[in-house]
Amino acid sequence: MANIDTLRRLTLGKEDTTEVIIEFEEEEYKFTMRPLTSGELTKLQSIEKKPLIFKVGMQNGQRTSIQSNDVDINTGEFAEAQNEAMYNAIALSLSVDDETIKVEDIKGMKAGLPEILFQKVIEISNLSSEDLTIIKSFQ
Repeated sequence: MANIDTLRRLTLGKEDTTEVIIEFEEEEYKFTMRPLTSGELTKLQSIEKKPLIFKVGMQNGQRTSIQSNDVDINTGEFAEAQNEAMYNAIALSLSVDDETIKVEDIKGMKAGLPEILFQKVIEISNLSSEDLTIIKSFQ
């Protein structure tokens, strides 16, 4: 790929769509997807980390960490937040050509299909487990 082609592709952002074929329940489905933008990734990270509570103390007017182990995690809420980030990522990636796919549309899919689509979002967007914690489940 020539440099100009690479630069064009990098600056397309939401317009850089890819046709993907998903096999699900012995049938093939064709989707047009796009990579996530940096701003969208930031929003997904916020959704995913919402249930985490870090305890911070004050000492002589300075914020200090009480202990590195003082993090409250409700595992049910954390799993729910990770799935919410996944559903949002899929909806954003499928929202192309002035169509807006809603998160509720993704949640209404048959079990297993969102996970297959999310795998494509990870590939198209070049995401890693450093970007979103839920990706560790897909590696």
